[in-house]
Amino acid sequence: MNGRRVSDQLVETVRDRSDLVSTVSEYLTLKKAGQNFTGLCPFHTEKTPSFSVNPSKQFFHCFGCGVGGDIFQFLMKIEGIAFPEALQRLAAKAGVALPEYRPGERENPGARDETEQIYQANEAAAAYFHRSLLEKPEGAPAREYLKGRGITAETIQAFSIGFALPRRDDLLKQVGRQFPRPVLEKASLISKKEGVQGEAAFFDRFRNRVLFPIRDLQAKVIGFGGRVLDQSLPKYLNTPETVVFRKGKHFFALDRAKKAGARSLIIVEGYFDVIAAHQAGVTNVIATMGTALTGEHLRLIRRWTENIILIFDPDEAGARAAMRTAPLFIEEGMSAKVVSLPLGEDPDLFIRKEGKAGFLKKLEEGKTLIDFAISRMTETSSFKSIDDKIKITEEIFPLIERLKNKFEQSHYLKTLSETLQIEEQDVRAQFASRNSKKKGGVSAGRPAPAEGSKLPHDEETIASLLLQNQLDPSALVNQVDLEDFTDSRIRGILSHYWNAEEGRWSSPGNLNEAEAPLLALWSRLSVRENGFENIQQTARDCILSLRAKKLRRESSEIESKIKLAEKGGDLSLMKSLQQRFFNLRKELSHLTLSH
Repeated sequence: MNGRRVSDQLVETVRDRSDLVSTVSEYLTLKKAGQNFTGLCPFHTEKTPSFSVNPSKQFFHCFGCGVGGDIFQFLMKIEGIAFPEALQRLAAKAGVALPEYRPGERENPGARDETEQIYQANEAAAAYFHRSLLEKPEGAPAREYLKGRGITAETIQAFSIGFALPRRDDLLKQVGRQFPRPVLEKASLISKKEGVQGEAAFFDRFRNRVLFPIRDLQAKVIGFGGRVLDQSLPKYLNTPETVVFRKGKHFFALDRAKKAGARSLIIVEGYFDVIAAHQAGVTNVIATMGTALTGEHLRLIRRWTENIILIFDPDEAGARAAMRTAPLFIEEGMSAKVVSLPLGEDPDLFIRKEGKAGFLKKLEEGKTLIDFAISRMTETSSFKSIDDKIKITEEIFPLIERLKNKFEQSHYLKTLSETLQIEEQDVRAQFASRNSKKKGGVSAGRPAPAEGSKLPHDEETIASLLLQNQLDPSALVNQVDLEDFTDSRIRGILSHYWNAEEGRWSSPGNLNEAEAPLLALWSRLSVRENGFENIQQTARDCILSLRAKKLRRESSEIESKIKLAEKGGDLSLMKSLQQRFFNLRKELSHLTLSH
């Protein structure tokens, strides 16, 4: 391959055309055992076979040493080779042609790797949009719009800002001369109207919008963000996810911040926020693109820095954003400061009013994520009644629980006590009580279980049945949610079956993208022998067990609130909580009887 990038699609083709059982059999003797094949593990010395291969899921796992994975990982480990060589060997055996180029050889456009063609089509589109902004008469309104927002000609050039003309198929006619239509479709530069045949079916995705090219860390154009010139909707339109662009992974202008040698990063929400900052000389500002921060985002930026500043709105929405973001940083072992600007102002407007010096001074006011959440939640709530205070502690406690450092936990419990004007010993007692009643770690906020710790039987069984296609995800709908699974490792696996945007179970995404820490468990559950006489009844029993545990947890939490309300003399709240407690115990009783 000579270092040539191979598309994800081609890798999947090689995977699909390869057989793990056949490959493993070249190195050891396998015997059929139920739905799996077993043999002596080649990675450690053993007398009793503990190495298992699942032919339907194409995963292997050793129950002795814990190693596991797919066909690529097996070949890489047993041969001591890197992924490219493993890919080449398997491709040759499967009869899949990988792109080969000789030094100095002129590339044949018809044989170019499709992923590379998408990169090049994006580059060509960016260049055309940029020329349209600068040179076309129809670009005049966009030039005036940018001028009105204080964007200079130098900044337009630096960011390659462009303009999509208000024509139906302008880009298609221009860039379509260089690239096949399917490539433009897969790059999401053009769209196709359903039910229409021929040329009339295709049209430009971006029309009459100012466009910001989005680049990866190699400065390759991977997508675009488009902004209308008026108040029509949608105000912003981004490239949807493609083989080269994922909103949950990429940032706008991270390539520029990296090139500028940024020692810290400031994360904002808008394209103009980033551009205004860079134009003012603050070149370490980057932006997400219409999505919340993800773990992938954080793992990407921690390669260069763990000094992060987030800019949130100074209202309840900002506090909620901090509450959603804090667990990500804690789980990734990273910290961040939060800055809020005056109400109604975004970084773009603030920088234009206060300049670089004013913006940098404002950044000095940063608070930690949890401090910010506490201060904002208490500022936007009267918290006069004990119920208000309970609600705030119930929001903040899960964040404090995630912290592994006891000194940090102590600091925030003290801060919470002072802010809510509750005796510190009572806050600490409630926090300790909450933790002691959560056996085995039931909240997403608790530290992850030890790697070798035992999994809850009901959760392990459901995960294994799902992974082996013995249970359809629809069986969980309206029964249990992802957060009802108490083990973080199980949740990590089942998150592939959970549609977070819609809050429901669905068919899984790419099961081969499990994170490395989960890969061994993933492979073990995929090859586990589930010798149940009645799989559907077993699944129902496990689901009922999960629901019962959830009701017990909720009952315990309500019981703690009743005691706190009684101590605070809030009889009305106490009566309400007692009724809720009674209803939960009644539901639990019915559930136990049906079980």
